[in-house]
Amino acid sequence: MTPARPWLRHWRDRWHAANSIQRRASQSAFFGWGIYLAMTVSLLIAAISVNNTLNFTEQNVLFVSRQPIFLPILINTIITSVYLAMVSTLAVSSERDQGTLETLLQGPVDGFAFILGNFMAQIKVYAALALVAFVWSNVLTYLLHLRYSIGVAVVLVVSLAAVSVVIAFGMFVAMWGGRSRTALIYFTLITLLVVGIQLADQIVVGVVISQNPSVNDPLVTVRNVLGVANGIVKWISPYSQLDLAMNAQVDRAYPAFFTHIGVMLGQAVVFLLGSVWLLERKGVRD
Repeated sequence: MTPARPWLRHWRDRWHAANSIQRRASQSAFFGWGIYLAMTVSLLIAAISVNNTLNFTEQNVLFVSRQPIFLPILINTIITSVYLAMVSTLAVSSERDQGTLETLLQGPVDGFAFILGNFMAQIKVYAALALVAFVWSNVLTYLLHLRYSIGVAVVLVVSLAAVSVVIAFGMFVAMWGGRSRTALIYFTLITLLVVGIQLADQIVVGVVISQNPSVNDPLVTVRNVLGVANGIVKWISPYSQLDLAMNAQVDRAYPAFFTHIGVMLGQAVVFLLGSVWLLERKGVRD
């Protein structure tokens, strides 16, 4: 028992330091206006998507979605997670820019506690936003006379896994990029690249179907290349994994459902550990 006590004490001190950082960062987020603006915008866009679905249903007398609330939840998750990831990227990299990171690491805080504390702060903020989204979705379900489903609550819980990947990736980019401006540029460009590949693939597929080109048409080659790239991106992008998990939940394909959750959690762990490794390798000064 004696050799284990210093190890347990070390992890207890780590947890205490991480929790202190979490409280400071989460309070800063809750007392700011940015997160409330992001939440308002995300719910507004989600409401517009529901309205478009209802208009389509009214015009075509056909309800094409098995779970119409899932798309608004996905939209809300994407917008709020990107905002939180950008906040975490700037927060972590600015600590290095201002020299406060060096001061923190000279005290009881180590790199692991610093990364974990900032990560937990953003997850805590998103959990509060997910609770608001849950209330919003239930109000919407009541107003539209839809059938209540436990799947909505399940998907909101699962969305925490997707958000954890995006936030962890933002922190990884912050440690990789160094200065705040560079880290933010890296995060924006990589995010746009991933989204751009998926959008381009959908657009090109639509054009190919409408034009019905020959096998030797260059457009078919472009479609095939984008299809391969999009297939890779689907396993990298947490939003694609969340969408696939939603579909698996509706289809009750539980092995696939838990597989997609496992992929997202695995990605989050890799990015977090990578952030700690980069911090230890690059040091507190850029």
